[in-house]
Amino acid sequence: MERSNSSNMKIGRYDVVGLLATGGMAEIFLARQTGPSGFERPVVIKRVLPHLARETVFRDMFVDEARLVVNINHPNVVQVHELGDHRGDLFLVMEYLEGESVSMLAKRLRENGERLPDRAAVHIVAEACAGLHGAHELSDEGKQLGLVHRDVSPHNLFALYSGQVKVIDFGIAKAADRTSKTKTGTVKGKFAYMAPEQVRAEDVDRRADVFALGVVLHELVTGKSLFQRDNDLLVMQALCLDPIPSPRVERPDLDVELERIIMKALSRSVEDRYQTANALRRDLMVLLRRMAAPADAELPEEELSVVMKRSFGDRIAGKAEMLRRVRAGQALTRVIGGDTDGAGAAPIVVPETATGPSGTASPAQVISVRSPTLEPAKRRPWLLIVGAAVLVAGGVGLGLNLRGGSHGETEVAAGAVSAMPMAPEPASSPAPTSATETPATAADSAAEAQPSAPVPSASVEPPTKPIPGARAAPPRPPKTAAPAAPTATAKSGFGRYD
Repeated sequence: MERSNSSNMKIGRYDVVGLLATGGMAEIFLARQTGPSGFERPVVIKRVLPHLARETVFRDMFVDEARLVVNINHPNVVQVHELGDHRGDLFLVMEYLEGESVSMLAKRLRENGERLPDRAAVHIVAEACAGLHGAHELSDEGKQLGLVHRDVSPHNLFALYSGQVKVIDFGIAKAADRTSKTKTGTVKGKFAYMAPEQVRAEDVDRRADVFALGVVLHELVTGKSLFQRDNDLLVMQALCLDPIPSPRVERPDLDVELERIIMKALSRSVEDRYQTANALRRDLMVLLRRMAAPADAELPEEELSVVMKRSFGDRIAGKAEMLRRVRAGQALTRVIGGDTDGAGAAPIVVPETATGPSGTASPAQVISVRSPTLEPAKRRPWLLIVGAAVLVAGGVGLGLNLRGGSHGETEVAAGAVSAMPMAPEPASSPAPTSATETPATAADSAAEAQPSAPVPSASVEPPTKPIPGARAAPPRPPKTAAPAAPTATAKSGFGRYD
């Protein structure tokens, strides 16, 4: 997508070349840094939107992001050069990355009818693990800061044309010494990539980022969205209650060890998950060493580079010309920024109950694939009613206040979000008896234990038409009044420059 040219504008000592993107809290510019003896280089400037620049909470968040990221010196994390203040407007100066977001890569592959090679997908997540582990280990005077990104998703993983991968956008990262504090009961991040404990607004640690990496890897190897649903209520239910399907349901040919790694990263129990991103990376690197390499790309980053150059030849040529003119100090007629992610969204993987011969839920998952558009209007109300009934049955009353936003970034007013139930993990899972058999998941056990809980499905119809304003009587009065509920807010970061 071409962005507007803003070449007459300056931010601090930097000449603004053009606008790359605008997010909910910040705008991203391509700029030129100049120096002695004709030195020129492109940089990216991230500036708080003018109407938010005077708000203390946003200034604190912005300064926190700068303080965190500037101390992460890792090749798999975007480098921040400077935090500046221009006439009261705070801005960050970052390295310009020649590449695309992983979400843009997945979109382009779908448009071309292709799927990312498994080795390239494993490489992307392994490199993201390295960057995130570097962030998680960040310390100050020997004391770990407990940094958690909290917004790991394909939009915040950046694949360079060279095959290198970087983690970007620490705008809502959690750390012990942040000036801006997240209130108890506040949820931040993109719902479809949150760990269950994050959805329930519990305290999170680095293992929440591990879960998000598991979601990303599952989606990269299947080409389908794992937890995306028609609305945020159903997304939260999917994360906390629905069976998590093995990637081999969609990809029976998938390496069994890769399946094991993905499902361990996706464990709802934090104790059963990989305890660090580095532990996940170790298993991925062992797997990479035995995966077959194509003749033209011996190393995994070479294979990713081949895919990037084949998929983005048009954008690579345009960006190369743009950067040549920036370095030469020439004016630009167009600026190539990030593309939109709305069109060509991935189909949705929706687990449904599979009934075995005994009438109970079967370990094998039945997966239906829908386009990411909503159900027909006449059916949507019943889906919402049934979905709400499941959450209320689990001790959760949820009222959605949908305010739009991209990529599932929505503000939600939740009743007792922290009480969102979690499907119990089974004590032990039997090993599959064949290469294509999928182990039973925690939610299967939950479904057997609570057969009366309704399951959201397009085939479920209410027994009677609800009367406006009427309220169904509960089976018995509650013993105690529920405490006042906190507000759960899902916020995006300050913006991206993909």
